[in-house]
Amino acid sequence: MLAVLLILLIVVFVIAFIFHQKMFGKRWMPDGITINYQVEDFVGFRKEPLFFQRKKITLRGFIYSYERSNYKGVLVFAHGMWGSHRAYLQEIEVLAKDGFLVIGFDYCGTELSDGKSIRGLGESLCSLDYAIQYVKEAKEFQGLKLYVMGHSWGGYASSAIAKYHPDVTKIVTMSPFTSVKRILMSILPKVLWGMIPFLMIIEFIKCGKYSFVKTYKVLEKTKVATLVVHSKDDPMVKYENHTGLVQKRVSNPKVSYLLLEDRLHNPDYSLAAIQALQDYSKKVRSLPENEVEEYRKNVDYHTMGELDMEIIQKILNFLNISF
Repeated sequence: MLAVLLILLIVVFVIAFIFHQKMFGKRWMPDGITINYQVEDFVGFRKEPLFFQRKKITLRGFIYSYERSNYKGVLVFAHGMWGSHRAYLQEIEVLAKDGFLVIGFDYCGTELSDGKSIRGLGESLCSLDYAIQYVKEAKEFQGLKLYVMGHSWGGYASSAIAKYHPDVTKIVTMSPFTSVKRILMSILPKVLWGMIPFLMIIEFIKCGKYSFVKTYKVLEKTKVATLVVHSKDDPMVKYENHTGLVQKRVSNPKVSYLLLEDRLHNPDYSLAAIQALQDYSKKVRSLPENEVEEYRKNVDYHTMGELDMEIIQKILNFLNISF
């Protein structure tokens, strides 16, 4: 009987490993079709390359800025999954125009950075930890306040980063999931939840301690002013299972919320951009497979990344107000 149980456990672990590898066991690179905003789209916007180490892996990105005599601080931006920091250049540009030196970088296994794969869900927090260590040690940033902002996968990282860096000045986290375990529960059908303990073992092997942080525990104790931005109709990181849970469990006055009703997974996008995204997705699903690529080559992707400046201003107000 014990032998049968052992065999069953091994089989489930192997299935979990295959699933994890399929999801996270390869690099993410752009497909060459989607065209994100470019630095050249904005007059006076500039970038300077940077790199730093995540153990033996080199992570790369840029310092984005507008020329000015003094800066409000350094803001490290944590990107979402299945994209790089360059998918957020419109947000980065606004932050830079407001007076921040903005560091946009790619996680392990993502576009500009080294690494054979994106490793796992805990990797965003791991890479962000090393990014902030780099900022703290770099002479060029000495004396500047440190801010963090992230979305989705980067939202998890930014929500949790105060656990390792309680001296961050402020944090903005958009559409964040509260734990790796909870987002796995969202990804997997309920009948497969028995795989989650095995997936968490694999996460630990790949990403270490970072996969086990529960953000509501961090937010309950944090002394860092944190703004959580989430749309209640988010289909990817469901509000009720994540930010809604944080609101129920966290009573810390340092944590505030900007909640939307109709922005899906991108709470800082305009309604026109959200509609354009929905129309695009619907069109791609309706086309025969051999016509999709040609259609995608002729799409104006900038319309799907337009920011809602009223929401952006509320985020900037939070970053600029002294507490």
